[in-house]
Order: sequence, then C-alpha cells, then structure tokens
Amino acid sequence: MNSTGQTYIDSLTAADREILSEGLCALLRERSVAYEIAAKVALAQGLAKPDVTDFGLPDILRLSRIL
Repeated sequence: MNSTGQTYIDSLTAADREILSEGLCALLRERSVAYEIAAKVALAQGLAKPDVTDFGLPDILRLSRIL
C-alpha cells in the first residue's frame, strides 16, 4: 500500500473502521455464496471451478486485514 492509502486508513475513526469492517464481512459472505453456487454449477456441467479471484475474495480478505 502506498503512503497516501496508509495515511487515509490511519485517519479513520473507530466508528469508520467498524462500518467498513461490517461492510467487508457482508460482502465476503455474499461473494462466498456466489462462488459456491458457481462452483456447484461448474461441477454439474463438468467444467472447472471458477477462480476465487473472479469473485474478489482475496481482495476482500486483504482489505479486511488492513483495517
């Protein structure tokens, strides 16, 4: 992360961090369910599972750790 991004994160209040954390948790739940559905459909059709990066899961986890 660049210094501007870190400065922005450092300037967040506890309430801001809590809201962002809750939002990222909700997004992770929704994207995880979408991934599971897509994986089941792919399996049923004899296709390869989708990549988790297509659903942004690693990015959501990375952002969660930063907070």
